[in-house]
Amino acid sequence: MEIRLLAKNRPENRLKIAKTGAVKPLISLISSSDSQLQEYGVTAIFNLSLCDENKGLIASSGAIKPLARALKTGTSMAKENAACALLRLSQLEENKVAISLSGVIPLLENKIRAVQAGIMKPLVELMADFGIKHGGQVSVCFEHVGHGS
Repeated sequence: MEIRLLAKNRPENRLKIAKTGAVKPLISLISSSDSQLQEYGVTAIFNLSLCDENKGLIASSGAIKPLARALKTGTSMAKENAACALLRLSQLEENKVAISLSGVIPLLENKIRAVQAGIMKPLVELMADFGIKHGGQVSVCFEHVGHGS
């Protein structure tokens, strides 16, 4: 899934990729039952949304509902990138109503409350403890989140 990387690493490619008609096929990936494809699609749409000129096209192409579903049911990476993409799309006034109607506001509010309550660092510490006992797979997560809490 090189499109997501081209859009991530090359800002000048974001508008070019969107103008070539890639947005709708990427949105269809977000609705895939394959979690890896869904994650790639969400990440690519998020990366394209970093270009202000793409926000209207992405929303008018039908991305809001699939992004909302990914935020509710996707992998942790898909959820994170869906939230970021929805944030970017919400910067256009005309997208705010559709995003609100998609039902994601309560999900986002709960995530914000959890962060504000300081729950993230203890959860990551628990995960890190578990990871140390079970192969050390989670310790990197602690390093990433521990600094932001």
